[in-house]
Amino acid sequence: MHPELLLGIDMGTGGVRAMAVSADGVLIAEAAVALDPDGISDCPEHHEQSPEAWWQAMCHAIHQVLDRMRSAGHRPEQILALAVDGTSGTLVALDAGGRPLRPAIMYNDPRGSAEAEELNSAAGDFCAKLGYRFSSSYAIAKIAWLRRNEPEVFFRVALFAHQADYALARLTGRAGVSDYSNALKTGYDLIEEQWPEWIRNDAEIGDRLPEIVPPGTVIGPLTVEAAAATGLAHGVQVVAGATDGTTACLASGLHRPGDYNTTVGTTLVFKGLSSRICRHPQGLIYCHKLPGGLWLPGAASNTGGECLSQWFAGADWPAMDALARPLLPTASVTYPLVRCGERFPFLSPKAQAFFLRPESTTPIERYVSCLQGVAFVERLAYDVLDRATGGAGGDVYSTGAGSRSDVWMQCRADATGRVLHRPECAESGFGAAVLAGAATLYDGLAAAVGRMVRIERSFAPQSGSATAYDEHYQRFCAELDARGYR
Repeated sequence: MHPELLLGIDMGTGGVRAMAVSADGVLIAEAAVALDPDGISDCPEHHEQSPEAWWQAMCHAIHQVLDRMRSAGHRPEQILALAVDGTSGTLVALDAGGRPLRPAIMYNDPRGSAEAEELNSAAGDFCAKLGYRFSSSYAIAKIAWLRRNEPEVFFRVALFAHQADYALARLTGRAGVSDYSNALKTGYDLIEEQWPEWIRNDAEIGDRLPEIVPPGTVIGPLTVEAAAATGLAHGVQVVAGATDGTTACLASGLHRPGDYNTTVGTTLVFKGLSSRICRHPQGLIYCHKLPGGLWLPGAASNTGGECLSQWFAGADWPAMDALARPLLPTASVTYPLVRCGERFPFLSPKAQAFFLRPESTTPIERYVSCLQGVAFVERLAYDVLDRATGGAGGDVYSTGAGSRSDVWMQCRADATGRVLHRPECAESGFGAAVLAGAATLYDGLAAAVGRMVRIERSFAPQSGSATAYDEHYQRFCAELDARGYR
């Protein structure tokens, strides 16, 4: 028997990853291809990439996956459907023939800050309705910047697209379609599910925006030309994807309202599942939306694993964890912020790290205090998110490099009082495969997540340490307040 397979493609900042996944969530083959450096222009003033470099990297990654499938006894014809995720807020300006008029302006390009503030003033009621404020990371701010600074390009644009949209157009021959996960940062109204009036009334922008469909919508079959370029069979169904953060959330296994997906990387990135849109009085939370009416309230901290990579560079992490295990919880209370300024769970441009510890603290004790300090930021974040969502005490589906440490996972479970789950495969590309399955093999997204995502291990809070963690957490919060950070 040759069961059907699903292909998830993750278009990241530095390259493209492709993953062939079985209907029950087994990773069959994967490949990652870096972008051609000649297609990347990255400096403090701007960050641009060549869409053609994305396409070439995607084709190479798919060919590598197919080769590895064959080596494992599978056939390319088993792939039933694919979906693509992309970076959120990246902008591609296309002409009438679907060709890029200039390099893509990446999500982290700093230009557009002034235009974002102008949009916040002009669309204040809309921002209040959706619960966020525009910044330079939003595609709509990049469009406004392009109109002001490159009018010779702007007025030749036939379509403003997102990174994943460009891939869909190359795969299906159908330009002008996007999903409402990617469209959020172009100003799409996720409540009404339409472009808002203030954008439609600006014909220079509104007439150049794509049609929007829910993530997981079948867009159409692979074209003959795309099949030849990728090595896939003509007729593979191409499904609308989502942003890379949204597909990573799906890959985590998150499926119940009130639960959270937290990615522990350089920073902490949070996404929850809610039955309603959620707002924060300071605009610190914004919501993506999933098919079926569920929302993904999200936020990101400036605190995370960066404290370990910066302050303990070159460390033997397994050895450090072995020494750390018996020292948790610790009276050495730390706010392990590497840089100046915090954005969540509180907003404080002046926030800086602090260390409340005995005088004889050793390097390993400082390491332990950093593990615990990140967990305390996480606990405070859940308190803020719970108030916004109306939830209380939900489970956490943990992803990112920091989730590989059993010691840190247990510390986080104990410090937050929540059950933490670690999935087998938490890659964004895996989540894109889940979207492809939701549209073709399963009756919706919840069924696909339930059948395809596998939890590798769960960590429950240990009651014996709860009192000590609570006491240290109260000291942590009191110090934040004393310094005026929240």
